[in-house]
Amino acid sequence: MATADPIEVSTPVSFRTPVTYSDVIFGEWQLEKTIHFMERTHLPISIATTAAYLLMVYYGPKFMANKKAFSLRTPLTIWNMTLSVYSAISFYFLYPYVVKSYEKGGMIVIDRSRVGTLCYNDDLYTNPVSGYVTWLFIMSKGPELIDTVFLILRKRPVIFMHWYHHSVTFLLGQLFFTEFVPWARWGILINLMVHTVMYFYYGLRAWGLKTERWVSKLITCTQITQFISGFYFAGRVGYMYITDELDDCQAKVQKMGLGTVVIFTYLYLFCDYFHKTYIKNDSPTRPKKLEESEVKEEVKKDQ
Repeated sequence: MATADPIEVSTPVSFRTPVTYSDVIFGEWQLEKTIHFMERTHLPISIATTAAYLLMVYYGPKFMANKKAFSLRTPLTIWNMTLSVYSAISFYFLYPYVVKSYEKGGMIVIDRSRVGTLCYNDDLYTNPVSGYVTWLFIMSKGPELIDTVFLILRKRPVIFMHWYHHSVTFLLGQLFFTEFVPWARWGILINLMVHTVMYFYYGLRAWGLKTERWVSKLITCTQITQFISGFYFAGRVGYMYITDELDDCQAKVQKMGLGTVVIFTYLYLFCDYFHKTYIKNDSPTRPKKLEESEVKEEVKKDQ
């Protein structure tokens, strides 16, 4: 039979309250303890963090307006490489569990004795390895907000696509972790793969390595591809929901509907960025002073 949501089948466990960050990060993995932490300890902090982040996005560039930009070459390189390594390690540990659940039950449901990866959690959240890696992925969206700090301190444009994507991904992840959506495993796995490559590329660029234009174009394409894959997963479940074939599938279609709307906004913004940067050649992330200096250089060449 299909496995129910982990919160419904887990046995009661005891843990001290309040649950602290160190209890969850360094302690033994217990799903109930993590749920308590997310709902009672972390959620208020994550909401406050999002508010503070948005204030920083607004006031940060104003604060830096009359100040000299920081170089931060070495810290930025280390930061990006750290995120790349983290993503690679998490992908390495999570991949076998996703493949195992897929081999066990396919994408949705093949028969009543199998567990579909879009419908049922199997042991995704209860297993000490896959559960911890999945939770840590959600938590990692907090530190990723530091990407924006580097932009502000280096006086680089903080475009809407950047801060919207970071803030919404962070906050929704914290809000919906305890919903135990089974299809999240695919989004997490793909995102880890993309971020492994993306942050490695950013690290090389921060260090000063010059790359061909097609490389950055490819990175943007991989980001767009992950959003398209989200529509594929949602489409499969949505079709079965409309045709009344889901039965007892625990895909939580309402949450998937909200996720699809968010993914659509991401897809639109990233496609728009791709069009402006690589087709119109008018990148919104390029500092104006850099553009002006490039124009001056071209004028000198023509004289």
